[in-house]
Amino acid sequence: MQMRSLEGLWREHERFWVTFPQKDTKALLKGERLYWAYFPTNRNLKNFIRNLFLAVKILARERPDAVVSTGAAVGVPFIYVGRVLGITTVYVESLTRVRGLSLSGELVYPFVDHLLVQWPEVAGMYSRARYRGRVV
Repeated sequence: MQMRSLEGLWREHERFWVTFPQKDTKALLKGERLYWAYFPTNRNLKNFIRNLFLAVKILARERPDAVVSTGAAVGVPFIYVGRVLGITTVYVESLTRVRGLSLSGELVYPFVDHLLVQWPEVAGMYSRARYRGRVV
């Protein structure tokens, strides 16, 4: 939903999505180009590694201008691989993260080109974080 809230920024651009094959994502992304990631991801090393290889395969083939994640754990391997391939990386932290970054946010913080948070207080805690308003 957060990425859908940013539709005005990506609507006119060529894009593809990497997410989980669930009812809501299938409905929200009907008609879009999709790749399905391995689930569950939270603290699941096996699926992290599988998604890392998936990121290499997809990003090497697609060569996007940017990798944008709205805070899902599947974004972590894509941010890492994007960085290695010289692709601009953007991480939008979840609105629910009021007192600091999520685990995913902490994992990408040293590597991401742009880290956007949805609370000014959180931006004040991290020198590279930027607050530009709330997504949802």
